[in-house]
Amino acid sequence: MEKKKREKEAVSMGIKVCRVIGIVLMLAAVGYLVWRGDYDGKGIVGYVDDCFIFMAAYMFTRGSFCRPERRYIRRQLYMLSSLFALLALCWIILLAFI
Repeated sequence: MEKKKREKEAVSMGIKVCRVIGIVLMLAAVGYLVWRGDYDGKGIVGYVDDCFIFMAAYMFTRGSFCRPERRYIRRQLYMLSSLFALLALCWIILLAFI
């Protein structure tokens, strides 16, 4: 059987920029986890926003480091990142007013 040669696509400049942004977001998310100036409530409720922010940054970074051939998976990871960011924003607003 002949094996098909898979041609690797070149990484575009947009993907490279997204990778840099993803690394910066991961560092900012870890900094947010360490920083104690946020609206942490009592118990587990205060750590939910930390989880959402970290997952948003992780999903964006993971999507940025996918192979260029996997556009569909990258788009799904970016959508999950957007969802986690929206949930984090809503949770922080909720904690600010409680």
